[in-house]
Amino acid sequence: MRLHVFPALALTAAVLTGVPAAATDTSSLSAFVLSCKDDAKGCHSIALNAIISARNAKYGCIPKDVDNEVAADKLLGWLKDTASTNPKYAKDALDDLMWTGVDESWPCKK
Repeated sequence: MRLHVFPALALTAAVLTGVPAAATDTSSLSAFVLSCKDDAKGCHSIALNAIISARNAKYGCIPKDVDNEVAADKLLGWLKDTASTNPKYAKDALDDLMWTGVDESWPCKK
């Protein structure tokens, strides 16, 4: 995994400040997905903040014509699908998986 010092700090700040901690559990992907059942709006807000942070940090290859809300929905879907289909991610830190989700959802051409 590549190191993303500045972008990682920006994403962590977005995850931690986007929604009150009591509403959405961001301690792991599995906890996040579980808390999304009760707080779908808060989960979308966290994904939206991650997309905005990634774009501001010029991270990833999210197409310019993809709206932030649509990108957040796609990232949130990736996170939920990953939790249910790939147990290796279930206990990983959410902020790390946001980067993986951006990379997997919009792979950069090599």
